[in-house]
Amino acid sequence: MYISEIFPNFPKIYTGHWTGARIRHLYSNWTKIRMHTDNNFKYNRYSLIPKKSEFQECIKNDFGIISQRKIAKNLGLGKTTVNRWAKEIGLIFEKFKSDEYFFDTFNEASSYLLGFIYADGNVSWNPKKCYYSLTITSSAKDRDHLEKFRNLLKSNKPLLFSAKTNSYRLIVNSKRMCKRLIDLGVIPNKSLKVKFPEFLPSQYLKHFIRGIIDGDGSINYFNRKRSPYFSIRIYSGSQPFLIKLAEKISQSINVGGNVRKIGKNVYSLAYECSRGKRLAEYIYSDADIYLKRKYLPYKENILEEKNG
Repeated sequence: MYISEIFPNFPKIYTGHWTGARIRHLYSNWTKIRMHTDNNFKYNRYSLIPKKSEFQECIKNDFGIISQRKIAKNLGLGKTTVNRWAKEIGLIFEKFKSDEYFFDTFNEASSYLLGFIYADGNVSWNPKKCYYSLTITSSAKDRDHLEKFRNLLKSNKPLLFSAKTNSYRLIVNSKRMCKRLIDLGVIPNKSLKVKFPEFLPSQYLKHFIRGIIDGDGSINYFNRKRSPYFSIRIYSGSQPFLIKLAEKISQSINVGGNVRKIGKNVYSLAYECSRGKRLAEYIYSDADIYLKRKYLPYKENILEEKNG
């Protein structure tokens, strides 16, 4: 007995408002079927053979909307099976590629992006599932900036949008790149234990810092009548990381910063007034890549005033 004979609208149900978990529960093992009738449930046993065309209809409906991995997970199938059955109905999943060697050489772009990832990126490393990924998430207002990252990494995988959080994700699946990032200090679950990369060449420090600020920092100009002031703050869950960062900044431009705890597992490194201005001058000098909305407070209130 086929599923379609019991539930002729299976593909329709799958693409409706039911979740994949709900559907897998209803059709678990194809032997026990929970059938919903009015206000109660009744159980019937059938000896069922899954009909491949039912799955292919589901694959067709979700093709290009969600990832191959997500389709496979929702249907309880392997990615190889989904890929093979998709080909049988003329659907070919695009193989996503990227520049696996991007972080092998230090330059402005790689140092900036490394800093951004240190602050607001994540590396997943799961050998058991053969899953390796770099993920960077940004709010919808910073989508263009995330697209710049995608172009830098030469990734042909589109950004993924989440309506729930109104954000975009850049995901790069490359075992080699993830291994390189881990070697550079971007360890999985790094938030509370990340360490400053002592190996970073000094000429690229300002680009790394700019990436950190754009990833998880703030730049503000407070236009108060009596005493307007400029402020740069950097946030992290790792106090040792911020302390070492403050030391490196002091060594580079002779400007001190204050590290203090502002919440549970949250620390702040602050540069206010003239110290903030000097740090901004340092990180934005000869800069080609930066987040525009964080650059504007410096450009409109400090740089333009300085240039008259």
